[in-house]
Amino acid sequence: MLPILYSTIRGTLMARGKNKPGGTNRREFLAGTGAALAFGAVGGFAARISPAAVTPAANPAGRIVHNSSLCAGCGVCGLMCSLYHEKETIVALSRSELVREPFEGASSLNVCLQCLSPGCYQSCPRKDSALCIDRITGVKYVNHEKCDGCAKCTQGCPMKPARIKLNPDKKHAFKCDLCRGRDKGPICIEYCSQHALTVMRQNSGVQL
Repeated sequence: MLPILYSTIRGTLMARGKNKPGGTNRREFLAGTGAALAFGAVGGFAARISPAAVTPAANPAGRIVHNSSLCAGCGVCGLMCSLYHEKETIVALSRSELVREPFEGASSLNVCLQCLSPGCYQSCPRKDSALCIDRITGVKYVNHEKCDGCAKCTQGCPMKPARIKLNPDKKHAFKCDLCRGRDKGPICIEYCSQHALTVMRQNSGVQL
């Protein structure tokens, strides 16, 4: 089963690479094959790793919305996030947190809401250097090279638990930035086979 899953993921990514200049980049190839290996060990959810069809260039000036009625609780979203951004299959390094309710058979997703008036940004002593706002898309993101890990941003986040976290090893903050700069938008949405994740434009109620 694992070799078949690995081959399927590799073939999918290679096929996509033929349709865009430069082919499949190394980071996305590692992410796809890493997820196959991780879920091959878990079992049961292997069939759900296949990338779901998504709309390219999802508008990043919004936020990720989780539909608990569709979510299977498989955790692929968190693993792909960690693999893409950190090149490691460590759920704690995911920009989002899937919270499972085993006795209710439901789950929820803690992820940055991309607030229109972000408390994390206002609390950062190095705003526009460490914690920034993309002037074109409006996405709030962390510049890891400038962040010193003071944690004031986590204190400024109005959500509980805070949607911005600290990397204990690298000593900098990290949060969901809607995979800023990735052509196909958030990788968690692309790999959610249940279509439980979407991007919604702020204040519009319109899913993209």
